[in-house]
Amino acid sequence: MSPELCNLAALLAQSALLAKAPNTLKAYQAENRLRKAWMAKKDLPEEEQSLLLYLAHRSQVVGSGSIAKAIAAFRMVNNNLSIFGGQLARDLIKSMKKREIESRTQPSQISWTEVEKIVKRVDVQDPKSERNALITLISWTALLRASEAAEIKWTDLKREGDVLEIRVRHAKNDQLAQGRSTFVEYKDGTDLDILLSRWRVRCSEPAFKSDYIFFNLNNREKLSPSAISKVTKETLKNAGVEGATHHALRRGAANALRASGLSFEEVKAKGRWRSDASVARYLTDAPSAQGLHATTSTSLVKS
Repeated sequence: MSPELCNLAALLAQSALLAKAPNTLKAYQAENRLRKAWMAKKDLPEEEQSLLLYLAHRSQVVGSGSIAKAIAAFRMVNNNLSIFGGQLARDLIKSMKKREIESRTQPSQISWTEVEKIVKRVDVQDPKSERNALITLISWTALLRASEAAEIKWTDLKREGDVLEIRVRHAKNDQLAQGRSTFVEYKDGTDLDILLSRWRVRCSEPAFKSDYIFFNLNNREKLSPSAISKVTKETLKNAGVEGATHHALRRGAANALRASGLSFEEVKAKGRWRSDASVARYLTDAPSAQGLHATTSTSLVKS
């Protein structure tokens, strides 16, 4: 093959990688490094049979979702699996899912009451306490993912009357980085107004000046998504909520909005979900979701 054709082939291969969402690409690359390291340690060739053995090995320590990711990562840099290999991989995932059902617990949700408790416990003399409470409050209010909260700059906030626009520069499913806007109620004297205004004043001081709203207090560098998640988990734990993650804020807020009367489509738009299936995984059964808005509770079972 001529050098020109080789360059064209390389361009096509590179395009296949760059077409994926950045976070997806990073996850797949990390997964492929794990797979290659295991195969090298076992002195196995990088082929389908070795992949299947690797999947069996990984299935002992990870869930079905991780196995599916390992398969997708393999396909990204190799040919598709054979009919036989693909069937074995699907059977492995299916058997794992059946086992997982037995021990699966419902994902946690953070209610407004729990968020309010964190806000009320803020130590106004402690910048860390203020920052962490604001991360929790604004993430719940705007249904922010950790990766979205990490990227918010002061210039991304715009108030018009009683509405605050939060510009999400790069949502998880916004591969072209076109940006999305989410709008939240913002009235004078509310918890969000007080906490955000106080944090804005603090961040006007030279020692706390940063383009980003949420930053490391030691070096003023923006917090990474993993740092946002860690901070949120610790904040929730300190408030008595064990085992909840940053994503529990998003899940709790989505269900609270649905219960308040917002339609499925409105919740989908506010949370910047791309598909109905994604939203459905977050929402739990509630009377309001089925058109009922009763104010009293009456048992249908006679005593």
